[in-house]
Amino acid sequence: MTTPWLLPQQDARTRRDRLEVLTALINGPEFDPALRGGVLKIPPTHPVYPWSCTVVDCARPRWRRYAMCSVHAEQWQEAEARGIGRAQFLRTAQPLSATEMPEAMMCRICPQRPAFSLQLVLCFRHRNRWLSHLKRHPGGGEAEFERWLADQPSLPGYGECLADVCDELAASPVGLCGAHERGYTRAGRPGGARLPKNFFATYERRDRPVPVTCEDDVAFRAWCRAQLPVHRTGTVNLSGLRPLLRAELQWGMYVHGLQTVAVWHLTWVQSLADECQRRDVASLAGLDASVFRRVYHQRMVQEMQQALRKIYFTPSETRDAGYIET
Repeated sequence: MTTPWLLPQQDARTRRDRLEVLTALINGPEFDPALRGGVLKIPPTHPVYPWSCTVVDCARPRWRRYAMCSVHAEQWQEAEARGIGRAQFLRTAQPLSATEMPEAMMCRICPQRPAFSLQLVLCFRHRNRWLSHLKRHPGGGEAEFERWLADQPSLPGYGECLADVCDELAASPVGLCGAHERGYTRAGRPGGARLPKNFFATYERRDRPVPVTCEDDVAFRAWCRAQLPVHRTGTVNLSGLRPLLRAELQWGMYVHGLQTVAVWHLTWVQSLADECQRRDVASLAGLDASVFRRVYHQRMVQEMQQALRKIYFTPSETRDAGYIET
């Protein structure tokens, strides 16, 4: 008997037809709107994919266990050992402030530049300007900070990140967001894209355009195309996937929410999408789930394939495959 999800890969016409069907279903009135688009912005208390800590007013994302952030999960384990019930713990636990932001923050002065300091909500250049101001005027409090803000000019941004899958703003004239620029440095700077030394003092401070040198533009662009999206709490970025595969993952996430089954953490969904992008997967049909190393990825793919076969195969095709789909 031929396993349905191991049927031979479909031809171009079949892929096009399947994409049209899935697109119609995804645009239908019953489909969860949070699962539409290339970048899925999932609400913190989503009924199927919640990611906020269940302690009231806690601003941190939940850990994989106990539906709490890592700090509250540890506190709950200690409280449980002392005989305290979960409901009582949740009533008395103190909320915590956020240590990371679900979305990239913009500078409060320059809306076209990402914030380098999340505490001050300032870009790199204005953060440095404020620190220099503090050296000249020590002891400046909140009132001084507000006066300083009022005198600061807004600076032009560097455009969007050049990594194909990234929807964030570039953090420097190189053209990469902060996360991708750090990854570019770790990779040894393929293509040799570099900025002049002391470019802030030499160019930006004088409002001159910053020249960017690149030894091999083809290699640099190839690196940008190969990058994975930045992982953000509460976000699943599917923009780097083939159109049919993206629709299949969206439909699989939707159908998963219609049944009482194991929880899918958003980090699992994003890591599955990343793995599919690395492998350049065109469709889940014809894909052997065992190619994925992690067991939860294999189970997720198999569940999605079960949901897709009800759409992809006609009754006659299921008989040919060795099973009956009523």
